[in-house]
Amino acid sequence: MKKFLSVFFAVLFILSSVSVMAFAWQTSCPYCGETFTTEKAYTEHMTLYNHTDGHYIVCPYSGDDYKDGGCGEKFATKEAYDVHVATCKHNGDYSTIGYLKLYAGKLVDAVKGIAWGDILGNVVSIVKALFGAIDFKEILNLGKLIFGAIKG
Repeated sequence: MKKFLSVFFAVLFILSSVSVMAFAWQTSCPYCGETFTTEKAYTEHMTLYNHTDGHYIVCPYSGDDYKDGGCGEKFATKEAYDVHVATCKHNGDYSTIGYLKLYAGKLVDAVKGIAWGDILGNVVSIVKALFGAIDFKEILNLGKLIFGAIKG
């Protein structure tokens, strides 16, 4: 019976330790009180919301990339933010800087999407075909003829 109780309490101790470890990391936002059980979720929350002068999310169509600073609206909840972003009139209302960033990003994406290996392989094939079509003896004879005419 003592052995059984020892094993029982050992298993109970292990299970309680595992459950404590599973919920060991838990924290809440000091601004809104939302509770998080993973550090990743907490970090995402803290980077999404502005905590320097309040607890809100700023419309992404705001800042130097947008004409006259863009929208600038602030939202206390993610739900209100999502609804606004879907219909914000400043979406695409870029400033000169914004257009440069937008098209530079598109150009970089386009260049990344090019299959450079295929293109280089095709260029090599074309060059080989051109050199195969050229009669180098004919070019050499033409060169000799030109050189002879110049020489006199």
